[in-house]
Amino acid sequence: MKEFLKSNIDETPSMIIMGVVILYVLVAGFIWYLMFLHRISMLCAVISTIVFTLIYLPRFLIIKKIVKKDDVKIIENFIMINGLGIDFADIQAFRVEESKPQIVFFINNKMIAFYHAKFYLKLRTEEVSFNIIGSEKIRLLKEFLSQLVS
Repeated sequence: MKEFLKSNIDETPSMIIMGVVILYVLVAGFIWYLMFLHRISMLCAVISTIVFTLIYLPRFLIIKKIVKKDDVKIIENFIMINGLGIDFADIQAFRVEESKPQIVFFINNKMIAFYHAKFYLKLRTEEVSFNIIGSEKIRLLKEFLSQLVS
């Protein structure tokens, strides 16, 4: 019964972007709808929209992070980060900075969440960093890199 009541987590970037934009449009549209019905004044509508935009700004920053995420692929004995190939033998150590998950919204008993982590790979000559989005991707890459380094 606990599994029945437990909500699933969905991290699809398109769902996150769509949810953020649609909720903003609904609330801002409702404010302007009230203004056109002459229930609130134009000044009140503008101020309310600006305040709501400032409160909602962190959600728009999530969209910015999703759009500017790094492309990471593992191919045979290389890890490709934005087209730059790094040989597994060059990786000496790694560390991960995981941020807290941010809940974007709930829909149909599913929690739409945003997970973000920054990976740092210490190579023989330099240190490379890249961003990963999604809890499953973060977990799998941490496991893979820990097996690779040990």
